[in-house]
Parts: sequence; structure tokens; C-alpha cells
Amino acid sequence: MNILTYVENKKESFEKSPFNRVDAVILCWLSYYTYPDYLKGKKSVALKDFDKYGLLPDKQMYAEAFNPRGSKKLFKLLEKSPRFCNIKFCDYRDERDEAQEKQFAAICIRIMKHKYFVAFRGTDPSFTGWKEDFNLACCYPIPSQATAAEYLSAEMEKFPDRQFYVGGHSKGGNVAVYAAVNVDKSLQERILNVYNFDGPGFLNDVYIEDGYENIADKIIKIVPQSSFVGMLLETRDCYSIIKSRNLSILQHDPFSWNIKDDDYCYLNDRSKFSIRLERAINKWLEEIPINERARMIKMVYGALTTLGMRDFNEFVRTLYKQIPALYKRYKNLEPDDRVFFDEKITRLKQLFDNKQN
Repeated sequence: MNILTYVENKKESFEKSPFNRVDAVILCWLSYYTYPDYLKGKKSVALKDFDKYGLLPDKQMYAEAFNPRGSKKLFKLLEKSPRFCNIKFCDYRDERDEAQEKQFAAICIRIMKHKYFVAFRGTDPSFTGWKEDFNLACCYPIPSQATAAEYLSAEMEKFPDRQFYVGGHSKGGNVAVYAAVNVDKSLQERILNVYNFDGPGFLNDVYIEDGYENIADKIIKIVPQSSFVGMLLETRDCYSIIKSRNLSILQHDPFSWNIKDDDYCYLNDRSKFSIRLERAINKWLEEIPINERARMIKMVYGALTTLGMRDFNEFVRTLYKQIPALYKRYKNLEPDDRVFFDEKITRLKQLFDNKQN
């Protein structure tokens, strides 16, 4: 069973069957959708009433999710689901600022009368979104982390005496943790759980924040057995490993995660490849000073943005056509830049090839 069949089969309301980890990833996924402007105001709209108010065309609504077909099917099932059709949406925000290298989106969802869920979007297909991802390795906080803390604080102050779940998938899980760590202590007391679904860790800074100790035991991190994204950077949070029917990096897609009854199918260990890759990349980053990380990121991002692609999805779809252009870009690097690039890539390969690392 996956999240689609879960929604089809799960009929009980949240009052009769408690909120669970599968519900959490579904609500996190709803942050990837593009919603009409009426949800950016104070209006709160139930999922079952969206047809009455109107939605955006499918190509626009699901374009920010990297599984548009599954995302559309999920939304249609949720609209008819006895469990989900009465949840209410409000305060949708969607911001992209190329100058600030910021990509942020969030939505607040009322699950039941006294419980809300704030969902933060992960990386969208824009190059701006991917650049902000790269910046996680050299900047703290990144713009979407700071905005997430402001957003969460505002929502919790708007709905006093309510309890909150917070979460996100991929980068959304990272900014959800940051937001929960950085709201006022009085607000943290009303947070029930923080869900980080295969989202990366942090530079060390977050773990010395005063608010981290207050929220650490509420963080639920879930990764598939071949997790890559979720194991990047330092990860001090305990995490649960779940089974996916996909292979390698494709396990990042929650539609591939195996579900039994009201929970995931858990495993004891990550794959050997995942462990090896995590150790190699994190040690590689540890060895590179922050300013050199920024230099490397600038070189890679600069190459990607000279290809004339609309977004990262188009780049992946036409990768076979882009390789010659990327190689030409590499050959045209300034000599010191090429030496720098070659040294870093060679070192990464050495670390990955070292099975004892």
C-alpha cells in the first residue's frame, strides 16, 4: 500500500482515528501545490469546497510537485475522502526571489477544531530553489529558513490555544525543524510534533540554538533505506528508516513508500550505498572551508544557468543533450578554477571509493 491506497481505504475521521505519520506526509505534500490567490487572504476553505471556489488549471496547480501525475490523483482522492475532505486551508504563501536566492512556500491546514498543521514546501523545479538548496552547505540561515520561522510564529499567534504539527518533505522538512527551533518558547510548548521527511540536516549552528533542546524530542525524521537527500549535512536527530519500492535517489518520492495499516513499513538499516555516499559527501564537505564551498556552488550553479533551461526538470529531461555543453563550460574555465574543481571532485571520488571511510 502507498499513500494513494491509504487515502482510498482510510475512512475514519481524525476524531475517531488519531492523526499519524502517513497523514503527516500527505499534508506536507499539499504544500507543493499552487493555489489560487483567495487562499492568501484570511479566508479559510475546506478541501471539499474547492470546486465551489475554483482551482487553477492542472498544469499550473501541480507544476511545483516533482510527481505531477501522482499529485493530481492524490488531490482528487483527498477531496472525496471522509477523513480529509473537511480539513481547511488558509494563509497560503508562495515566494520566489532570485536576488535573495530564496524559494519558499507554506500553507496552514486545520485538521480539526483545536489542531493545525503548518506544511512547508520542499524544493520546486526552479533554479532559484536549487541554488538555495546548494546554499545549505555554506549559509545559515538561508532565506526560506528565516521566513519559515516568521510564518510559523504568525500562524501560532493567529490561532492561540491551538496545538500545532509542523512538517515538510525534503528542504521543507529542514525549514520545518528550523522554524520550530526558532519560535518563542511559549509557542514551542504548543507544538506536538515536527516532521522531517527525508530532509537534509544543518550546519552545526542549529544544534546550539537555545530552542533546539526544547524541541529535539518532538522531531520525527523519516528516511527511505537508500536516502541521499535526508542524510546530507550533519544529522543529529534520530531517524526511522522505511521501505520504498523505488531504487536509489528515486526513493525520495513519498509515493514510493510502503505502508501497512496506518504506518510505514520500517527497516533496521539503510542500504550500504546510502551509508557510503553519506559518509563520503559529509566528510568531503567537512574538509572544505565555507568560502570554498561557496566557490564550488557558484561554479556549478553558473554552469547550469548558462544552458538556457527553464527549470531543473527540463535539465533532467534533456540531460543527454546538456552533457556536451557542460563539458564545454568546464573546458572554458579559468585555469585556477579548473584546478580547484578537479581537486575537489577527485577528493570526493577518493572518499567514496574508500570503503572504510
